[in-house]
Amino acid sequence: MIEFACDCQMKKHRAPLEGCEISSGAIYKLPEILKDYNRIYLVADENTYRAAGELCEKVLRDVGKFSHKLILEGDVILPNAETLGKIILNGQDPAAKADIFAYSPLPDLILAVGSGTVNDSCRVASYRLGLPYAIVGTAPSMDGYASAGSPFLFNGSKATVQATTPKYIIADLDVMKDAPWDMMLAGIGDMFGKYTGMLDWELARDYTGEYFCEKIGKDVIDATDKCLENGYKLTDRDPACIKAIMEGFLVTGLGMAYTGNSRPASGSEHIVAHAWELFDVEAGNAPHLHGLEVCEATRLIAIMYKMLYEETNDAHLKSLIEKYLPYFDAVEEFCIKMQVPPTVTDREMILAGIRRALILRDRYTILFYLRDAGKFEEYAIRATDKLLSVI
Repeated sequence: MIEFACDCQMKKHRAPLEGCEISSGAIYKLPEILKDYNRIYLVADENTYRAAGELCEKVLRDVGKFSHKLILEGDVILPNAETLGKIILNGQDPAAKADIFAYSPLPDLILAVGSGTVNDSCRVASYRLGLPYAIVGTAPSMDGYASAGSPFLFNGSKATVQATTPKYIIADLDVMKDAPWDMMLAGIGDMFGKYTGMLDWELARDYTGEYFCEKIGKDVIDATDKCLENGYKLTDRDPACIKAIMEGFLVTGLGMAYTGNSRPASGSEHIVAHAWELFDVEAGNAPHLHGLEVCEATRLIAIMYKMLYEETNDAHLKSLIEKYLPYFDAVEEFCIKMQVPPTVTDREMILAGIRRALILRDRYTILFYLRDAGKFEEYAIRATDKLLSVI
């Protein structure tokens, strides 16, 4: 358990994370890290099982802590009811003998092996089953390892549902450094969203009175800066660089756990990205990597804020945006130099995503500000055209 006093109105922040191991050879430390658990249920997909799950299983079997495993077949793209159902249904060892006078024997820990979808699905299963879980990360592809919410696809839409946080986060740098390049870029892209998201949060604080924590806000920006700096070194696949990025991810994930919501990690850029992802899902297409969608949406929202900065007569709003302009420029420079691929290039789809984002989530952001000012449609069109001119 992490707990500390704070000057914000919450007075104290807490997170149930009990340990984090980010190192080369971290998988071999599983028996010691998970020493309090003896019936461990391992969940992976076909790719993550090859990358790390098989070794995790061997290490746990050797010390008698392994219960059984579930390897999700095919392309596991988004957390959904089908994936969750498989994890819960296989929570009890299918080979175990039935006892009609007792409840099904469940494991004492779920060990997720993967990154986004596997982690998000297992955290929801953990919450629903009342079982603790740990995550062995396989790629520095997103910042949600320590998050308490899970983006979930259900009833034809995508929403963040209540879940739990892992007891332990294990990141073996020997595995992480071999992750696909697009997943590495996605992780950095996901972090870039903190710049626009944090400005959205400050906007909500000043224009609607929403709660804001100065310490968490500063920590998240510092972590994002660290990721941006190390992002240029990713091409070398240097374990020290990946460790620094993972530590940055941890800060934003814990920020969500500390506040009990996703404000420290996401704003209008994530909502637009979710809208684009939904269009793909509804059309029966596989969505792009979430972090790459967020990166493009961050560039789009940054354009809107720059336009607002140039045109507003509100001195306070101008000073608020001005603090973030260097961050926006740094993101744009990174995306150009590192050739971060765009995900949505169709003008009408970009616009449709912005419009849908306005009603997708009731969260005050620049989109709500522009709506209330009667400038939403104008800014959506102009920002879309500007984005297309640079990507």
